Amino acid sequence: MGEPVIGGFLSLLVDRLVQAGGAIPPSTHTGFVTPFDPEIFKLVALDLLDDAGVQFLFHASASGVIGGQRLEGVIFETKSGPVVIRAKVVVDCTGDGDVAAWAGAPYEVGDENGLVQPMTLMFLMREFGKEAFAEYVKSHPEQWLGVHGLWDLIRRATQAGDLEMPREDVLFFATPHRGEVSVNSTRIIKVLGTDVWDLTYAEWEGRRQVRMIANFLKKYVPGFGNSYIGQSGAHVGVRETRRILGEYQLTEEDVLNGRRFEDVIARGSYPLDFHNPTGPGTFLKPLPPGESYDIPLRCLLPRKVEQLIVAGRCLSGTQKAQSSFRTMPICMATGHAAGVCAAWSVRSGKPPREVPARDVQQSLKQQKANLGS
Repeated sequence: MGEPVIGGFLSLLVDRLVQAGGAIPPSTHTGFVTPFDPEIFKLVALDLLDDAGVQFLFHASASGVIGGQRLEGVIFETKSGPVVIRAKVVVDCTGDGDVAAWAGAPYEVGDENGLVQPMTLMFLMREFGKEAFAEYVKSHPEQWLGVHGLWDLIRRATQAGDLEMPREDVLFFATPHRGEVSVNSTRIIKVLGTDVWDLTYAEWEGRRQVRMIANFLKKYVPGFGNSYIGQSGAHVGVRETRRILGEYQLTEEDVLNGRRFEDVIARGSYPLDFHNPTGPGTFLKPLPPGESYDIPLRCLLPRKVEQLIVAGRCLSGTQKAQSSFRTMPICMATGHAAGVCAAWSVRSGKPPREVPARDVQQSLKQQKANLGS
């Protein structure tokens, strides 16, 4: 594994997590991921907010905007009633591009048929016997490729009527704790994360699959005989909804060719990781060894709306490109850039799209972001 292509806030977060015993340090062993403890993550995240002097509001869901295509603020629904927060610049990190859509920004959803990548509810299995599992892998090397596999046991359990899994294999990740493994194997298809009825069904179906997969692991997979579900996601994980159309749309060719942009504000090296919207199958295509791609500031600037910046998985890109930049480290890097651009906009009095990219880049570099050479 080469040098990290993302620094800045992400590096600070990972360092704090490692210091708190809540993450496995990135290495050739962990590959593309940094396994972390979700409970320690919550505490470290709050500490970082406190250190930065952030004023935050929990238990508030955005429900609308004021000002229309020249955004003036956002409406939130709370237990105390509606709350209106006015702002000179708004950064939309909802993941679904909710604020941008309400303000009138154009967007795309899914493929030509509107189909998006499936949702997943992750969970932890505890009392995992790593040694027994390692012995199985040693004697069945063709059934386990690093972090995923078990095709033989899946087939046997399916034929016996003990398993009906939309995903083609089981995917495990390590955690910072002994005797624990993170399972990423549920797949909820033909649902959309901007539809509350679909989300309700996805929660139910995701938890049904968690129980079924956990039972499969206990019954069929060596090392899991005494295991149990230790924790599941607070809510189902959504890979894809709206992709806001910005001044530039990042493409899969940009990703795979490691394209460079003069207005780069973040970089990525994660493969195209596209999950079949209708059932089994995962398309995984890496970049050439040692390569990375740039994300330009223009991808964060929605068309037709002023005083708004988007970041995360809803920024401007094609569906296949989104299957790379939707991942957490890249979302954090674009969020970092969006915050810097917003600050420059407020200080200068210029709309975000008129803020010079070089000013954003200078501040990001001062904050140890990695923008390449």
